[in-house]
Amino acid sequence: MEQVFEYLPLLFVAFGAVIVLVSVRGIVHGRRFVRGARRVPGVVTDVATTFTGRGEHLKASRRPVLTFTTAEGREVTAESLVESQLGIGRETDVLYDPEDPTKAAPAGDAGVGGGYAGIVIGLIAAAVGLAVFAAFSGHFTPSGGTENSCQIEPADGTSEPVDCPPGMDVG
Repeated sequence: MEQVFEYLPLLFVAFGAVIVLVSVRGIVHGRRFVRGARRVPGVVTDVATTFTGRGEHLKASRRPVLTFTTAEGREVTAESLVESQLGIGRETDVLYDPEDPTKAAPAGDAGVGGGYAGIVIGLIAAAVGLAVFAAFSGHFTPSGGTENSCQIEPADGTSEPVDCPPGMDVG
């Protein structure tokens, strides 16, 4: 049972790795969207607000509803793919997917989405998990720079650290 707890910090490593991978994936998809998107003028005609959490943990996310005319002359109204603080009536350049114009975002907010913060958080979680695993699994022993941690006890009752004889297993 102790071995289960010994390896429990590796969940932080796995959790951190997943956060990093999801964040990198988001950045790649955001950049791919921006590269393939068309830019046209548009206007914010509404703001879709969704709430998550409860009480003091209540969080609102605001996605502007964009109205624009595609390069082909089709008028489209679509909720933004990303959150933005743009208000109703605000004119903005819109990036949209020519294959599916309902996939659109304000040009200034497209491709951002917090991916870099996710990478940092994921790396911190992985580093903490590795550090805790190393500290509690015996792979890291702070023995003052010596490999072995033997002690000698003189007659006066004190103890002093000394190098262990070669071949002596102290584990």
